[in-house]
Amino acid sequence: MSSQASLYLACGPLLRFTGIYKQLESGDLHLASESDGEVWRGSIMIVTADANSSYETSPTLSVFKQPAGQDASTASLVKLSRRGKVLQIKPPELLERKDISIIENGGGLFVEPSAVPSGDGSVDSENSRALPGTTKEDQIDEIISTRLHAEQGHTFWKFDLQIELSSYEARIGYRISGGPIVHFWIPARGQPMNIMFHSCNGFSLGVDTDLYSGPDPLWRDVLRSHQTRPFHVMIGGGDQLYNDECTVKTHYFKEWLRMKNGHYKRSTPFSQEMRDELEEFFLKHYTTWFSQGLFSVANAHIPMINIWDDHDIIDGFGSYRHRTMDCPVFAGLGVTAFKFYMLFQHQTLPGTEDQERSWVLGAQPGPYIKELNRSLFMFLGAQIAFLGLDCRTERMRKRILSDDTWNLVFERCRREIQRGETKHLIVLLGVPIAYPRLTFIEDVLSSRALAPLKALARSGILPHKLLNKYDGGVEILDDLDDHWTARHHKRERTQFIKRLQELAAEKSVRVTILGGDVHLAAFGRFYSNRKLAIPPSQDFRYMVNVTSSAITNRPPSETMAYIIGRFGRTRHVDHDTEEDMIPMFAKDVDGTTRRNARLLPRRNWCSISGYLPGGTRSLDDEQSGVKRASEQDLTGGLTIHLNVETVRGHPAGNTTTYPLDIPLLNYRPSEGN
Repeated sequence: MSSQASLYLACGPLLRFTGIYKQLESGDLHLASESDGEVWRGSIMIVTADANSSYETSPTLSVFKQPAGQDASTASLVKLSRRGKVLQIKPPELLERKDISIIENGGGLFVEPSAVPSGDGSVDSENSRALPGTTKEDQIDEIISTRLHAEQGHTFWKFDLQIELSSYEARIGYRISGGPIVHFWIPARGQPMNIMFHSCNGFSLGVDTDLYSGPDPLWRDVLRSHQTRPFHVMIGGGDQLYNDECTVKTHYFKEWLRMKNGHYKRSTPFSQEMRDELEEFFLKHYTTWFSQGLFSVANAHIPMINIWDDHDIIDGFGSYRHRTMDCPVFAGLGVTAFKFYMLFQHQTLPGTEDQERSWVLGAQPGPYIKELNRSLFMFLGAQIAFLGLDCRTERMRKRILSDDTWNLVFERCRREIQRGETKHLIVLLGVPIAYPRLTFIEDVLSSRALAPLKALARSGILPHKLLNKYDGGVEILDDLDDHWTARHHKRERTQFIKRLQELAAEKSVRVTILGGDVHLAAFGRFYSNRKLAIPPSQDFRYMVNVTSSAITNRPPSETMAYIIGRFGRTRHVDHDTEEDMIPMFAKDVDGTTRRNARLLPRRNWCSISGYLPGGTRSLDDEQSGVKRASEQDLTGGLTIHLNVETVRGHPAGNTTTYPLDIPLLNYRPSEGN
């Protein structure tokens, strides 16, 4: 197997996508809103364990492009072992309903190819004998790795990629230091990308992961879909892993959390011992989570784009009281989490932001994490622009982004989006913005009337779980403060919606919003006041907020979802704009009638593709409450599929699909206000 046998993979390979750019005659690149001379940019990273690796020569990457017209849509998906050998995925009928995601021997998800029996045509058994790279492919590049970073006995190796797009959708093969070939897909020149979106890819503390067969069932469904119609990009909407375990798997940090004297707790320095153990925790947790189970297979086959949220740090980071957040230990925790977020999710070191064109940097460092906010802007094909908002680095309890950073974000959008060429803008937020308002619950939990209960909890008479471990506030209040619909964020939310509307009108671009966080499936929407009688195809205020959460974590109960859904009635954002939750879920995954048609509390993931005429729809207009646009308005539009787990925790990961079509925007100022 050549020199890859000298490398021990602690993590990876991890694929990253950074945008499609237009090649200029000078050789320089700029963001591509037109299809001529397009270049795909991204990178691949591996993390190796120094004690078990030999670095006589730097790792190399060979890149191949499949010849035009050769059919490879059913190429087998594989995992690379720690020593770079090919492993294949067991079919679900061989698996028990329990969490085996981190087991690496024969008792886990993977086996050597000869051990895989013929199966039922699932992702695991289909073409299991046709290993990647056995078809004829043309090598297009040989890349020597860059030693990105080294610490704690691990080295991060990065390979930067630039691939010119062709007139056809292409399968790209890559092999590291002569090892097996693994594949990913890039779109044709001018083709909108086929997009996968997920969030909340981890478990909260205390969840019995065996009940859900761990994190793998829905990732199996993702990979099955990828074989049928390959995804070009995988968008992580926050909480790509849950780092809350640092509160129980550390010593010094855990002891700090146990301090009851608030003044002493806030003044405690961030010691070197605490820094060392948190860095050890984050490195180990990232290398474990990003290399385990079927998520690791997706990481090697689908290029990622990620934006972080609170659990990429710890639960609620940024939404606690200022005096809590503004202390040395929280600052140290934030900087540590930021460093490993940049390394694993962006393959970048803090301080090298000028080298990446896709960043939209904040105006000034955040208040608690002293780093610049890093939002993302890029094109997902010539007609689809993407804005991923970093809503965590600058976050405070009463602010999400500073005014100056908001200005920079919209200046970038106006500069890059071309009217008549860019048809869609997909905006990624960690938390949904069109969602039921829970201000009544906020008021109750913030009330002074709860002071006696808080005192009883602190004294141990009532359960400590009523209070969070950071500042003694009511446990779920930070979750409510995280929401765009929280009272603290009302003004900022309204201004953001208005600016998106203005951008949509100015550029005649359809805005669609992605959100996660809340562990259920939902479609919210903004639209013009019904009195204006503007059809969606001409309505620049029409913006759908797709909520897809969680691909892994436990969903809330039906009762809780029903209570939240009761707050999802039609509301007025302003005189001209209304919002509501679309009643898409009148039927459950088994076809039974549900009393809560607005929110579906089951694990799920999302796919986004260009609209295909005549596509199969699982809901009719009467069930969904959505007036179907004309075929003419949908041509060039998008189709959103929420893929919802059918049977909780079944290893096969089968899903029921709830689709929604997003029409193009054809706005002319004379047609509406």
